[in-house]
Amino acid sequence: MVEAQKESSSSGVPAVLDVAAHLPKPPLKEYPPIWAQSRQEVCESFKWFRSYQGGVYQKDGSVKGYFLSAHSAQRDSFECGGKIIISHGGGKSENSYLIRPGVSVTRAAQDQQAQDLSVRALMETYQKSVPLVLLIDDKYEPFPFDLNSKDVYMTVLGFYRIIHAWAEYQPSRSNASGRVVRYKFAFQWCEDQGQPWWWTGPDEDTSAMDVSQEAPESSAAIDVDETAMIPTRITMSPPQPPSLYTNCTTCDKASPHVFTLGWVCLNPDCRSFWRYPNFHRMIPDQLEYNPAFLSLIDFRPLPPNYTLAPDPPVLAPKDGIVTAYEHSRGWHCLKCGRLSCRSAWEHYQCPNCQDTQKINGIIRPANTLTAIRIPTFDKFYDSQVEPNSGIQRLPQGLFQHLGSTLLGNYQTFVLPGGKGKIHLIKSNRLACDEADKIFEAYQQQASAGTLHFRRWPLRSHKLRGQCLTNYFSQNSGETYHYVGGADNTVPFHLAPAAVLQAHNLIEKRIFEALGKRHKFNEVLSAAYMEKQKMAFHSDSERGLGPVVAGLSMGSPALMHFRALAKYVPRTEQRTTLLTVVLRHGDVLMMEGAGVQDFYEHTVVPTNFRIAATARWIEPHHVVDEPLVNRRG
Repeated sequence: MVEAQKESSSSGVPAVLDVAAHLPKPPLKEYPPIWAQSRQEVCESFKWFRSYQGGVYQKDGSVKGYFLSAHSAQRDSFECGGKIIISHGGGKSENSYLIRPGVSVTRAAQDQQAQDLSVRALMETYQKSVPLVLLIDDKYEPFPFDLNSKDVYMTVLGFYRIIHAWAEYQPSRSNASGRVVRYKFAFQWCEDQGQPWWWTGPDEDTSAMDVSQEAPESSAAIDVDETAMIPTRITMSPPQPPSLYTNCTTCDKASPHVFTLGWVCLNPDCRSFWRYPNFHRMIPDQLEYNPAFLSLIDFRPLPPNYTLAPDPPVLAPKDGIVTAYEHSRGWHCLKCGRLSCRSAWEHYQCPNCQDTQKINGIIRPANTLTAIRIPTFDKFYDSQVEPNSGIQRLPQGLFQHLGSTLLGNYQTFVLPGGKGKIHLIKSNRLACDEADKIFEAYQQQASAGTLHFRRWPLRSHKLRGQCLTNYFSQNSGETYHYVGGADNTVPFHLAPAAVLQAHNLIEKRIFEALGKRHKFNEVLSAAYMEKQKMAFHSDSERGLGPVVAGLSMGSPALMHFRALAKYVPRTEQRTTLLTVVLRHGDVLMMEGAGVQDFYEHTVVPTNFRIAATARWIEPHHVVDEPLVNRRG
């Protein structure tokens, strides 16, 4: 990145002086208009960027957001005070990845191709002149202020348009040829936003200035003075300024005049690519930008529906339903600009300034959710066993509900090698009144704040910043370290009434169906809004007893079991071995330590769902780290 700054500093319109690369950046004077402390906060709260991994977020064939961080390419630059930003896009950099524990392989950098997914999307966005949003993090060196001074990890710069796109050769030590093709893009600030929020330059006249003269051939022909710090402007009609673009005599494709040494063909498919037009030898790596190339271009105004700030959360929807997908998303605090995830059930709360917005919704009866169609309904009704899994499905059994003549049924699945059993206990639909009341009690107590449904931080993830689970949970009874330990656990004598009722119903159903009296001293309650789920995991924390049982309430869900990765050959792909359908009022019991030691499971709801999972945990057990981290 320092190298890119040196190149731009001699181009006549410097972005950052050379000395700035060696001096501490000045602190931010105030918070940016839109900022976050984690990538998850951005992806859940900001519609223009939803990419958890890559730097290019695209939707419907065009790029919506572009993320700038530490991994720069040669000649990436921050020009005109940030009104022009030059960056490479498309990936294929050198990287290392694990092939097995302790063994990594380095993949050499590769040429980017015009048909690569990200490059193609960026090119289409450029050709259509579609605005996109640029974001940076605290590792983006060219930005002139220190984001860390206010604990800002990511911030939104604003709307930009791509004004130029071209290809270059970049040196590469890992590639056998010693160089790779990189596609570069020049992004220009959309002026109808006003000045950039970080702007410290003069408030120059923003009226268009037509520059029709030929671009200079070299930096020696440029008279640089103090006014060079102010970006010049040209009118963009037709799409490329004629003075900057020349057709190659070899490929007949137009390329911009990017560098001061003169025009070169920047089409990587041409045999004259990156070569002097008359000498057919490669141009040098040390290059300076042509000042005319860095001139601002006039565009039509932003479309009226282009707004940066996220829509405010709907705190009291007309239908009263606050468990739909849009209500699980984050929000933008208007007081301090912070983006944040929705981490509490009963309200939105800004982690920075503590501004709180109460959520008001209806209590959803179970009968409004139980009829939701299950995706696999046309294949099986209750369960499916993979033929080569070794799992044995026993004949279905019946049981009588206590104090009633109603009959329920249960299905037992025997795992191979004596690893354990899985019991699906299905209540009679006319005997679900207890589950109905518990489901509503959970909602009432969570909405009132007496039952603290929260999205807790994951212990293991690959994102920068904190990352929360993809579901809400609350733990009662003994400490369960999957959900953060003692700080997030309420003892049974202080547990919400809904939790105790669920605990009692689980023990009751197991006795009714199987004739066994299992006692549990911990209940993990989990609430899933629409599209939320719990990823594959295994309940294998030290100190856990051999029996785990859960009560399902609300919409139907699919529970999948598969073997742990260490028991599947690396040459084989893991597959689902058993799937069971969990409906409102059902209890699923996993019996035997082998269920957790050899298998992992996930639950995928069809809509809003609450589950209460009961365990026996040895009191005062000590766990430094869980054996398997639960991912949300």
